[in-house]
Amino acid sequence: MEYGNATARYFEALERAGELPNGLPGLVSGEAEDRTLHVWVRFQLQLQGGVIRLARFQVFGCPHAVAAASRVAEWLEGRSESDARALDARAVCSELEVPVEKLGKLLRIEDAVAACWRHLATGNDKGR
Repeated sequence: MEYGNATARYFEALERAGELPNGLPGLVSGEAEDRTLHVWVRFQLQLQGGVIRLARFQVFGCPHAVAAASRVAEWLEGRSESDARALDARAVCSELEVPVEKLGKLLRIEDAVAACWRHLATGNDKGR
C-alpha cells in the first residue's frame, strides 16, 4: 500500500511516541482499543493551567494509525483543554489522506483522548 506524504512524514518522525515520567504534575492518561480492527492506542497528557503542555502516545496498529496518533499528539500540545476536546478524527483522516476504511482505527485515537478527559473529570488517573 502506498502512503501519502503526510502519513509517511508522521509515521517516520515519532517525536512524541513513548511515555511521560510517572509523578509528573497534571498527568492524565486514556486508552482505547478495538481488537477486531487490530488497534490499541494510549495517550498521556500533561495539563497545566488548562493547557496541554506535553502529549505522548503509544499505539499498536497499521502505519496510518501510528501516523495519525503522532499527528494528534503534535496537535494537542499547546492547546487549551476546551479546544482539545474538539479533536475530530475525520479531519485527521482527511489531512493524512487515510483511506475511509481505516476511519474506525482513527476513531479509537479520538476515544483514547476522550478517555483522558473522563479520567481527569473523575480524578481516577495516576498517569498510568
